[in-house]
Amino acid sequence: MSRRLQALLFVVGSAVFAYLVARIGVGTLLADARRTGWMFIPIVLLYGGVCACNSGAWRLVMAGEPSRPPFWRAWAITVASFSLNFMTPLVNVGGEPFKIAAVAPWLGLRRAAGSAVIYQMLHTFGMLLGFLTAVVLGLIFLPHTPLIVVLLATAFVVLAALTLLLLTGHRRGMLAGALDLLHRVPLLDRLARRLEPTRATLASMDEQITLEALALEYASRCLFMAEYLLIAWSVGLDIGYARAYVIGGLSQLVQNVLFVVPFEAGTKEGALYLLFQLLGLDPALGVYTAIVSRVRDLAWIGAGVGLVWLSGRRAAPAGAAAP
Repeated sequence: MSRRLQALLFVVGSAVFAYLVARIGVGTLLADARRTGWMFIPIVLLYGGVCACNSGAWRLVMAGEPSRPPFWRAWAITVASFSLNFMTPLVNVGGEPFKIAAVAPWLGLRRAAGSAVIYQMLHTFGMLLGFLTAVVLGLIFLPHTPLIVVLLATAFVVLAALTLLLLTGHRRGMLAGALDLLHRVPLLDRLARRLEPTRATLASMDEQITLEALALEYASRCLFMAEYLLIAWSVGLDIGYARAYVIGGLSQLVQNVLFVVPFEAGTKEGALYLLFQLLGLDPALGVYTAIVSRVRDLAWIGAGVGLVWLSGRRAAPAGAAAP
């Protein structure tokens, strides 16, 4: 995608955000912020627990290695990679090279890259399961108009197909299968020939994807949805965890579909505005929720930038794998 088109989408998204803020009124949003008050602290800290689940899943992927980073170091690397991903809008790839470099002193460069690839697939698997949960709950809680039912049913079919594809790929050896695919793709077959000596390594890595790791990834999605419950509580609204999951899960699904908009400008606010309205809630609170989640993003981006220095440089520990 050209930079000009990215800039255009960002401008359009920002205009949507500005329109929604003007429609609701800055005074209303500030009043909601005053009501939230000290609840900003648990809302922000909750994401630390989400990253703890992600870090635990990643460490399970590395469980078969001769050495691996301690939990707190894996957590710091996870937070830092989140910050770098957020600062590379559209492609979100800045965090993965950093993650590989940061864990290489323990695993060696090749296996560090393998752990990052496996974890990313595991993360995608957990994300799809989270989206499926949100779609099923959406069929229960959202109005049963023909348009909504068709959209949710279509989303369910697509997400279920992608989930089954990932599951089938894992059972047959996902990484080894990916290497076979590279051999058949023009221009990439040269890369496949260079990776062929690592086929045995890739096959053993497939075995490291465990049910426990996937459960932790799914738990991280479930914990993340509690953020929407806390934000609602902070303004005196009890929406219940199930509806909070619908709001959080479906809004993130929309943001992933519209990933071409840098920084989710306007897409997050628009999706939450519509979902709150569909659930019979004040849509203005949807925009406020989006703003609070952006405040949480900024807080953790700041923390992650600091952790880049802390987690990104380390001498190889004794007994670590060679590159």
